[in-house]
Amino acid sequence: MQRFEMIQTLLGQMLGQIDDIILLADDQRHITYLNDSAVKAFGYPREALIGKQTRMLYASSDEFERQGQRRFRVDAQPAKEGRFIRYRRQDGTYFYGETLGGPIKDPTSDNIFMFGLIRDVSRRVTAEHTLHSLHAITSSRELNFNERIDELLKLGCAHFGLPIGIFSRIQDGEYVVQRACHPEDLLEPGLSFSLSDTYCDHVYRADCVQAFHHVASSEIRNHPCYANFNLEAYIGAPVIVDGERYGTFTFSSPDPVPPFTAQDIELVRLIALWAGHEVARANDINALKEAHQALEKIAITDPLTGLYNRRHAQQVLDDSIAALATAEVDHPLCVALLDFDHFKKINDNHGHDAGDLALQHLSVLAEEILLPGDTLARWGGEEFLAILPDSLLSDSATRINLLRQRMKDSVVEYAGQRLPLSLSIGMTCLEPDDSATREQLIARADEAMYAAKEEGRNCLRML
Repeated sequence: MQRFEMIQTLLGQMLGQIDDIILLADDQRHITYLNDSAVKAFGYPREALIGKQTRMLYASSDEFERQGQRRFRVDAQPAKEGRFIRYRRQDGTYFYGETLGGPIKDPTSDNIFMFGLIRDVSRRVTAEHTLHSLHAITSSRELNFNERIDELLKLGCAHFGLPIGIFSRIQDGEYVVQRACHPEDLLEPGLSFSLSDTYCDHVYRADCVQAFHHVASSEIRNHPCYANFNLEAYIGAPVIVDGERYGTFTFSSPDPVPPFTAQDIELVRLIALWAGHEVARANDINALKEAHQALEKIAITDPLTGLYNRRHAQQVLDDSIAALATAEVDHPLCVALLDFDHFKKINDNHGHDAGDLALQHLSVLAEEILLPGDTLARWGGEEFLAILPDSLLSDSATRINLLRQRMKDSVVEYAGQRLPLSLSIGMTCLEPDDSATREQLIARADEAMYAAKEEGRNCLRML
């Protein structure tokens, strides 16, 4: 027994300063020695563990039994590889330990000891789990961009043990919250601060991950952010979009935390890297959409006047006739053909540029007078087609006649000379019980327009 106590003393001197957890137990797995790291890790007073079975340190009794069958029995061979085991602290929390150990026989006696060396790998296990979650979130097809950002903020807050997460946009010295995770929902998108008043100022200037686990004892303890918000812990990374700094992805807390690890720094860097790629991809998609919309607009637009072209007008007219036939609207469909009076004389007397100016002026007046649901298109040459759906005949006629009157009263000059502008207009309406086709409807409006010309021009006639 004296020899055993001497060994205990020597072990205590040799192993007391080692960071890893070291336990010694007898052949029944009752604890006979533990170093200071074990006391700190499990949270028990030393005297509360000496003589107790190691069962109380495992997260589950099943794991205690399993390890007893595999490693900690008198006839077992010493393990060559560590195993991840979940342990329980006195306060009920858990940690993962990479565990090596097995039986050790005293060569001078029959005493058998159980030796265990445990390395706390909770952060490593958590980091691996977080990386799996990161991949699941970023590759999800069920979440849109903002939803994925929100999930990443929650993931980071849980991993780092920090309650506040922010994805920001930084521009012209302003820090603007894009998305945020906050226990009291105090950070709404659009909330802005001066960049110099945030810890992200350091991230931006360093252009790399910055981490402070206890600001009060760090070189940034005099930072305005600490004075204003009393944030003790912070880790953040720059978000880069197409090679340019866009903003930051950060996590913070009013309470200090254990020092951040290299894995923590790599994780926040990966999150910010993904966010930058996604913003760039979203920008590319938006650019493609805008280009596609621009091409679509070009395909249906008259390049001179900016109004719709004949092809688009035909489609709108077909759709309006179909809507009327299926009783989707309550009022008749009105159609008008507008033709410039004596347009050839304008071109002959003032030049084609003057004629172009006259046509463009009609589009300006139409934007001021017609309703958003109305369509005015260049039908051909100096002739235009107006489609006025779901509107009373009297209201449609009033708008078109006002357009004619405003054209007559317009003062449009070219090369110092006023251009003589007027319109002859023919209008017709399609009632719900009318089976006229698009061609027949246009023919009726055309007939009414020629009637207006025969009656002296600068007037509206209906058929």
